[in-house]
Amino acid sequence: MNNNSKGNINDFLYADILFENSWKGISASQINEIVSDEFPGKKDFIAFYLAKNGGVFTKGAYIYPDHFYDLSNDYFSIEVGSFFHIPLIEDDDDSDYTMSIERAKDRRIDYSEDFENFTLFHIPFADNHADNDFWIDIQTGEIKYMDYEESYDPDDAIVVAPSFLGFCKCIQAKRRE
Repeated sequence: MNNNSKGNINDFLYADILFENSWKGISASQINEIVSDEFPGKKDFIAFYLAKNGGVFTKGAYIYPDHFYDLSNDYFSIEVGSFFHIPLIEDDDDSDYTMSIERAKDRRIDYSEDFENFTLFHIPFADNHADNDFWIDIQTGEIKYMDYEESYDPDDAIVVAPSFLGFCKCIQAKRRE
């Protein structure tokens, strides 16, 4: 059921990052059935999911928003635990390792009316293993992070990268010292 191959065939991530437990391979048309909205960076999103349909950073991975943005406070890291998978339509979307994009969206949609509106223009694609999500803004292509321990208000989402490709290319295997 899962692709447990070692190594990293995905050109989007650094070679020292262990990314495993991908879901079944899918086609571009199958990706478009689940992620039908057009958005800046969708071509990169599709290329990523053609290479690896979700997966887990089994040895850890981190993103630093200060790579892209001038932050007034000290740099901070955000753990990236896994990328959600896209299930095949005829299959159950359960996985032992990752959640599906649809399930990730469904579990958040009823938080509030504001969050329901947020899900109309954002696609969840990753989490940090602490039940916090990364979202693609389909209007701008920016990547946003929701820390639900801090707030359930979508206005409090943190912009962590200007694009899906930028986000992927800046994931690091280790925390900065």
